[in-house]
Amino acid sequence: MSAQSSVCRLTVGGSMESVLAQARLRILIVGCGMAGGTLAALLHQHGEKPVVVERGGKNGASGYALGLYPVGERVLHGLGMHRRFQQISRGMERYVVHNSAGKVLKEFPLTNFIDKYGEIRGVDRGMLLTLLRSHIPQENIFYNTTVERIQNNPHGAVVTFSDGSAQAFDLVVGADGIYSEIREMILSQREYAYRSTGWGGWGVWRSLEDFDAVTYRELWADGWFMGIYPVYNKLAVFMGGNKKKLSKFTAVEFAASLREKVATGILHSALQSLEGLENAFFWNIEDCRATRWFSKRVVLLGDAATAFLPIAGIGASMAMDSASVLSDELSRTDIDYMPVALEKYVKRQKKRVETVQDNSRFLAKIMFRNSLFTSVTRNSLVKMYSLQGLLKDIIKIMH
Repeated sequence: MSAQSSVCRLTVGGSMESVLAQARLRILIVGCGMAGGTLAALLHQHGEKPVVVERGGKNGASGYALGLYPVGERVLHGLGMHRRFQQISRGMERYVVHNSAGKVLKEFPLTNFIDKYGEIRGVDRGMLLTLLRSHIPQENIFYNTTVERIQNNPHGAVVTFSDGSAQAFDLVVGADGIYSEIREMILSQREYAYRSTGWGGWGVWRSLEDFDAVTYRELWADGWFMGIYPVYNKLAVFMGGNKKKLSKFTAVEFAASLREKVATGILHSALQSLEGLENAFFWNIEDCRATRWFSKRVVLLGDAATAFLPIAGIGASMAMDSASVLSDELSRTDIDYMPVALEKYVKRQKKRVETVQDNSRFLAKIMFRNSLFTSVTRNSLVKMYSLQGLLKDIIKIMH
């Protein structure tokens, strides 16, 4: 082996060549989160050999709690992962809304929903990512790597990586999240837009011991809220509110203020013994929508195409659903008809995803109220809503 050949194989682009040389379609997936990890696992199942770059480390499958709806779980069935998924997740049986004093405002049993469509299950995102990545050949994933630029043309794309190496692909899939750099590379600023709620918050963990493991609870108040969500072996606690108000607090201080606001009951108990509060990450609660999902040989997937507010917990499920549609179209095309496959993917999925995103935005309008008067009005309306009314567009896609 020559010295030049040895150096080439040590680069990201050079190391990919041994995998891509065996590939029917030379596909690069940027991001190994819920969307990218699902797509890579599905394509591998179809006999394809995609390569994946992930900005995080090999042991960096992390994140917070997420809910998986039947539309996402069915993808795990197809991958043969559902039994293991059930072992690392918990089914949700009821959703309870509390008022600002911590008293129950309304309880929504999920029995009818489960009977018709299947379970909604809570899971630690890191555990689900680890499960997905275990079904992708490890030599196909390149960690601690980002894309620096893309030369995108109608017949292929040449990608330059963070180590300076480059490689040619038939297709590049941008699955790098709500703040997608791939989206910025292929779309103008007029072709995508963020929508902010003006709210944000901190998500932390605590022990699940002594808590109801099948009930999600949220407290909606004027300018602040909190929620508790059980997963496999712990309880996710989210504390949020209007960002202008939260700017006065650290996560530790805000948790203390909530303990005073909610002086007794299960929500007060959930605010005790919180883990990692000093280093909690602050989330901006906003979404994003792109008017186009692909350009030439680069296509967007998951949050990079249409990102969701966390209100309904449907974002991960829709990312997996979109990954299954894109995988289906790619498995039934060749290089020459790649643009047709991408058009079919968009036609099948874009309106469907945006409809569900609209449902999340509708829920945000109900939930995020900044004054006492509007929160009292909201509470009166919530008492009249059914679960079907709150999730009307989400339920449509279950059929």
